[in-house]
Amino acid sequence: MKIIIFTQNLDFGGVQKSVYLLANYLKKEYDLTIILAEDNKKIRYKIDGINILQIKTPLINIKDPNVGEKLYKYRIIELDNLLNKVKPNILISYEDYNNLITLNCEYKCKKIISCRVSIKDSYEKRRIHLLESEFYYNMIKKLYKKADRIITVSESIKNELIDDFQLDNIITIYNGIVHNNDVVSSKYSNFILNIGRLHTQKGQKDLIKAFNEIKDKVDVNLIIVGDGNMKEELLSLVNRFNLGERVLLVGYDDPYKYIKNCKLFVFPSYYEGFSNTILEVMSCEKNIVSYNYKGSKEILYEDNIVPLGNIKKLSEKILYYLNNERENIDCSKKLFEKSQNFTLEKTLQNYKKEIEALCVE
Repeated sequence: MKIIIFTQNLDFGGVQKSVYLLANYLKKEYDLTIILAEDNKKIRYKIDGINILQIKTPLINIKDPNVGEKLYKYRIIELDNLLNKVKPNILISYEDYNNLITLNCEYKCKKIISCRVSIKDSYEKRRIHLLESEFYYNMIKKLYKKADRIITVSESIKNELIDDFQLDNIITIYNGIVHNNDVVSSKYSNFILNIGRLHTQKGQKDLIKAFNEIKDKVDVNLIIVGDGNMKEELLSLVNRFNLGERVLLVGYDDPYKYIKNCKLFVFPSYYEGFSNTILEVMSCEKNIVSYNYKGSKEILYEDNIVPLGNIKKLSEKILYYLNNERENIDCSKKLFEKSQNFTLEKTLQNYKKEIEALCVE
C-alpha cells in the first residue's frame, strides 16, 4: 500500500518532528513518500529510505493583493500532479493550510487530515500563508467534511471543530515522546528555561517582562532556546531592562541538555495544539509554569497554570516555585508520572490503527 504524507517543510518545529517520527514508523510496513509544499527551506529532519518530493516555490509579487490565493491554487495543481504520478492509496496531511490543499485535489484516495491548532486562537485577525482568517473559516467549513478522517492533537481542538463547524468523524491522538534519560548537560546551571520559536505566539516578551519583575528577588538567570523573527525585538527588550547579563538567547540547540539543568521551565504560549516541548520537560522530571492556553489542562495541573496574558501572575508563580523547593520538586514528580501516559509508541500505533481501518472501509 502506498501512503503519502503532505506537509509544509521539514525544517525545525513540532509538526516537522511529528512527521519525521510518523514517517520513520510507517516506512517499515508501507511504501511511503513525503511531499513538501515548499522547496526553499532546509530539510533538517532527514529520513533514510523515504522518497521526498518538493513543490517548487514560485517567485511571487508580495504586493499583489491576491498573491495568497494564487499561491494556494498553484500548490493544489502541483500536489494533484504529484499524486497522479505516485498514485497513493492514502494521503495524510498536516496543518490547516495543507489540509485545505489536500481536500481541494481531484485525485481520489483516502484522505486523513491532522488538525494541530485551535482555529479561533490561531487565525483571529492574522494572515497565514498570505491568506486572511476569513478564508480559513470559510474553506474549513466547506472542505473539512470531505476528509475520511480528521485527527486532532487535543480534545479542545476536537470540540471546537464539532461545535463551530458541525464536523464529525474526528478522533484525538495525543502527541507522544520517547523518554530520553541519556542526556548530556549544558554548560549552564542555575537558570529558568524557555524553549520555542521566537514568535508572538510563544510569549517570550511576556516572560522577559515577568523576569524583570523578579530579577532582584532571585539569583537565577533566564535562558531562551530557539530562533525566529522576533529575535531582534526580544534582544532590544533585554537591553531596555538592562538584563544582558541575566537573559541569554542561545538560538537553536539540543533542548534536552538545557532541560536537565534548569530550575524551572516557563511556557507563556498564547495558543498551542499539544506541545511536544512540555512533554519533553515533564519526562525529564522538571516543573512547569504555563499560561492557560486552550488545551493546557489536558496535560498540566492547575498548580502549573496562570491566566493567559497575566504577566504579574506569571512572575508571582515563577517566584513561588523558585522560593519553595519542596513544592517545586513535588510538582516535578507529578508531571513526570503523568508524562508516562504519552508515549510515542502509543501515538504511532493509533495512527496505524486509523490507516488500517480506512483500508477496509
